[in-house]
Amino acid sequence: MKAFLAITVARQVEGDMIWVKVEKAHAKASVIDEYVKKHANQFVETMSTEFGPVECQCTRSSMEVEIEGEENGT
Repeated sequence: MKAFLAITVARQVEGDMIWVKVEKAHAKASVIDEYVKKHANQFVETMSTEFGPVECQCTRSSMEVEIEGEENGT
């Protein structure tokens, strides 16, 4: 089974840290594509981290993943 994710990759503006955040997941690619289209693809955000607030350059996009195992959760 496939799942489609809306993700944000955040790169620290003044440093080397990178974060990947899953914002939304769905079984239909069209739902995720519509979500990504409705929200900014490139933006700057201050993220709260274990090191304190960090300013990041962010990119939002979609991603397809394969889910292994039975569809009934076993």
